[in-house]
Amino acid sequence: MNFTRLRGAAPRRGPHILVAAFFSLVAMGLLAGSVAHAATGGGHSVPQKAAKAPSPLRVACDDNYPPYAFRGANGELKGIVVDHWAAWSAAMGIRVELEGLPWAEAINAFESGRVDVLDTVFETEDRIRHGYRFTSAYADIRVPVFIHKSLSGIADARELRGLKVGVKDSDAAIQELVRRGVTELALYPSYEAIIDAAARLDIRVFCVDAPPALFFLYRRGIDRDFRVAFELGKGAFHRAVRSGDEELLALIEHGFASLPRGRLEAIDRTWLGTELARGIDLRIIALSGGGALALLGLLAFVAWTLRRQVRAATMRLREELAHLAESEAKTKAFIAALPDFFFTLDREGRYLEVHTAQPELLALPPERFLGRRMDELGMPEPLVQGFLDKAKEARESGRMAFYEYDLNIPILGTRHFEGRIVPLGADRVVLVARDITESRLQEARLKASLAEKEVLLKEVHHRVKNNLQVISSLIQLQSYALRDEHDRELVRETQARIRAMANVHELLYRSPDLASIEAAAYLHAMAEELALGYGFTGLSFSGDTASLSIDEAVPLGLIANELILNAIKYAYDAGDGSIEVTLTREEAELVLRVRDEGKGLPPQIDPLRCDSMGFTIVRNLSAQLGGRLSYRGPPGLCAEFRFTYMAARG
Repeated sequence: MNFTRLRGAAPRRGPHILVAAFFSLVAMGLLAGSVAHAATGGGHSVPQKAAKAPSPLRVACDDNYPPYAFRGANGELKGIVVDHWAAWSAAMGIRVELEGLPWAEAINAFESGRVDVLDTVFETEDRIRHGYRFTSAYADIRVPVFIHKSLSGIADARELRGLKVGVKDSDAAIQELVRRGVTELALYPSYEAIIDAAARLDIRVFCVDAPPALFFLYRRGIDRDFRVAFELGKGAFHRAVRSGDEELLALIEHGFASLPRGRLEAIDRTWLGTELARGIDLRIIALSGGGALALLGLLAFVAWTLRRQVRAATMRLREELAHLAESEAKTKAFIAALPDFFFTLDREGRYLEVHTAQPELLALPPERFLGRRMDELGMPEPLVQGFLDKAKEARESGRMAFYEYDLNIPILGTRHFEGRIVPLGADRVVLVARDITESRLQEARLKASLAEKEVLLKEVHHRVKNNLQVISSLIQLQSYALRDEHDRELVRETQARIRAMANVHELLYRSPDLASIEAAAYLHAMAEELALGYGFTGLSFSGDTASLSIDEAVPLGLIANELILNAIKYAYDAGDGSIEVTLTREEAELVLRVRDEGKGLPPQIDPLRCDSMGFTIVRNLSAQLGGRLSYRGPPGLCAEFRFTYMAARG
């Protein structure tokens, strides 16, 4: 749209004045357009031979733009555009199928090739770049910004920042507002929907072309509640074809230029009417003069009172605007400090707002997102469908949903994004997207490094176990040189202790969890190995599952080794009997019990003070684990050790 920046005045207050202003405004636009039509005969070359047109010629226009094109009570399309094309069809002998659609759908029908011509369209640089080819203008249109009567102090687009502005989806005014820094836009499917929202006070500021705005404001009875703050600019109605259809464009121009000037003027008068002749009635003036003088004093007092109220309201509004500006500045500072992209989308995936401190990292400029769906921007269909499913989940559950996706960025290549989808009412969501490509790569590198270290740690445990076995073998070889059976028994006990430690490293080497081993399995294997080594058949084991760290498993294994070995060697003279080994979890404690029914300890031996190697080892390791050691008997001997293990402490 080639906007011309003009300052507009507020509309008159009375309904009849508003209607007169409406028809006068539109009449001026149509008369100017008619003059332009009449002038095209001299300003454009008329083809000598008419180009061949599609039959029927398919034309789309906005169906909510009175008096140019709108729906009657029975739903039929009527208005100036309808009659224009009917006259053109009769003059050219070409059948025309005119379809009135919501404006966004009309644009989609034109861009997809479903229709040949788009009417009621403004000429803009963006549309020219996208292959639109335009006829000459046939009606000038003012584009005002309306504000509610409760607002004041808004003279240009700068004062709109921070306020929500209602606009029609795909309207050319969107780009002009964004260009002037206004990004808080609420999109509606039609001008009538905007006025309905204004009547409900869902919005207090909106941008609607003057002809339909005045029509709908008066029809809804809210013409006194809104006024023109300023004009965003001026536009003009054209008819457009796609690039490559220049012959069709010339044919359309030729058809309208060939219509008699009086025919188009008659169509304009049908819908716009003519101004009423106004005479001067002196009697009314005389009667009104006295009343006017009587009211003059009252009006002066009312005006003075109103000025005071307006000043007070203006001061309050300025304070509110200052607070809004401060809030907006804080929000922008917050956004600038974050590496995230903030998008507001409707339930169809159409972008309503875009905020980011790094617009260069977007796939498109921010203004190209507004009013377009994700699939219209060329995003992959699986990505779009995945987002819509997650957005629906967020709206229906009222909770935030997470969505990760890959997207190709022109200057960076394929990047991985994490999206947080937050519901914003029943029809909208906020997508907070963050580029997590580097963190995912770092995570992959850490996992690879961790896997490598786990392999190295397993190898360490394996080698420690092998070295302990080598030490045990060396001790075994050395024992062959010993002649004293007591000395040989001491060597066997040392070997048993070494195997108890080696078994821990063997279990850690084979375990998927390098930080802990399963205590019951470890003690069971050790008890069976001791019983087998001494040829004892009466040993039984039962245990609860419990995970122990290596710092807990080695001392516990050595304690169990000493207690079981002591029972096997000394409980029964004949070497046969029963030994019961149990490992149980009692709340936060792990309890090891070794019980036999043998002859018990001699009266002179106190296991808590005895200085023998076995009892000394058990006492020292019990203290190391912070546990409690106790003995009971006769009959027999029951050794019990309990301690609080790390997994139970959490």
